[in-house]
Amino acid sequence: MLSRFIDAILPARCLVCRQPAQDRLALCATCHNKLPYNDTACGSCAQPLSSTGMVCGHCQQYPPHYDQAIAALRYKDEARQLILELKFQEKLRNARLLAKLFHDRLPGHQLPEVMVPVPLHPRRLRERGYNQSLELARELHKLTGIPVDSLCSQRSRYTERQADLPLKDKKGNVRNAFEITGKLFGKHVAIVDDVMTSGHTVDELARVLKKSGIDKVDIWVMARAGYMP
Repeated sequence: MLSRFIDAILPARCLVCRQPAQDRLALCATCHNKLPYNDTACGSCAQPLSSTGMVCGHCQQYPPHYDQAIAALRYKDEARQLILELKFQEKLRNARLLAKLFHDRLPGHQLPEVMVPVPLHPRRLRERGYNQSLELARELHKLTGIPVDSLCSQRSRYTERQADLPLKDKKGNVRNAFEITGKLFGKHVAIVDDVMTSGHTVDELARVLKKSGIDKVDIWVMARAGYMP
């Protein structure tokens, strides 16, 4: 009731620039038109490329454990702002918008049987208070009906934040960081995360899922950094 009352008396504002918008959980026309969509990307890891339908040299030389990554946006400008606010400023309403933007890019892709959000270590979860990947998966469930399994895996080893580490240390930081703790549902899984930079985190979780019997693992991320692992 309080939320409806606030919505009735306060004007809707764009989630990026805070200027008037038609929808309280959307963007104004200007910011929407400026979104950095990831239209041309590697067909394997979603690394931004200059043209589509290609597989980047790194994936050709070092194929990832997952089968395909899909990213709606490039991790810069408005997309970066939305994700950082969701991740560190408790602006959970951004999850709904990001999920909608990702959902708009799904037509033509085979849908998985279940979504697995990248788990946070209990210590990190206590620090942040929520798992932004789980919030995104919940919003995607509302749009797709695909069930979310946040209990089948856990982050069993505390790791440093990938963003704080030099490139040479990122892969080792997440090695053996995940384990399967519950029964796996289905054979086709989508790992859901907010942003993919080097890709080592989602690749390690994909490795563990494949080792546990999953046949196909897709990576669903809201944004992909222009960053070669």
